[in-house]
Amino acid sequence: MAIGAAFALGEVALGVFLILGFTLHNVTEGVGIAAPVVGEHPRLARFAALAAVAGFPAILGTWIGAFTYSPFWTTVFFAVGIGAILQVVYEVGLLIVRSQAKAGEPAMTWTTFGGVTAGVAVMYLTGLLVAA
Repeated sequence: MAIGAAFALGEVALGVFLILGFTLHNVTEGVGIAAPVVGEHPRLARFAALAAVAGFPAILGTWIGAFTYSPFWTTVFFAVGIGAILQVVYEVGLLIVRSQAKAGEPAMTWTTFGGVTAGVAVMYLTGLLVAA
């Protein structure tokens, strides 16, 4: 919905940025979801149904967001997108803390700090490109 809302506002760069971000996120998520099914060799119909369940809500949400011209609903859709991003950040943070605790290390090591810093730098540089 946030993608569609960005396009409805004429913010094509933001819409494309959101598409790329959600694509990167969903590809990594999709591998984890599809991995258990790989050993079963599902039929094409089942595979297509699973792909539709995974992808159709995003397509539907983009259409809904793109064809809604209300400032209220655009704000709601952006809020939902921000909430989804914050949820991912929270879950990844918990994952880092748990994996570091399991390894007997503190939550913030130089490696973790470097990864977070690199991620923030990439987001900042991408933000510069979107503003252009």
